[in-house]
Amino acid sequence: MIFGLQVIGLVFSLIMLYFAYVHYRRGEINGLEIIFWLVAWIGAILIIIFPQVFGVFAKTIAISRAFDLAVIGGFIFVIPLVYLSYMRVKRLERKLEEYVRQESLRDAKKQK
Repeated sequence: MIFGLQVIGLVFSLIMLYFAYVHYRRGEINGLEIIFWLVAWIGAILIIIFPQVFGVFAKTIAISRAFDLAVIGGFIFVIPLVYLSYMRVKRLERKLEEYVRQESLRDAKKQK
């Protein structure tokens, strides 16, 4: 891997580790979520620092290039996150809609 890209990837991963910690300290994410993000970003750091191990692992599971393994892993990682985000947004929309209905009914009762 190109050294400059490794440095950029390492700095990015360290910044994301810091953001995950800050959000945990603020109470915006819980203990299980912080563990998930710590494992994800530490894993990224290890892959960035030791790309040759990643290549050997890719060949072990019959994937010709380490980049192909990274792309497949990215899809496996991102698709569930997008789905979970979508479901949380839908749940939040339903709660907001219910809240707005209740407030509208309260306002209508007050005006009578």
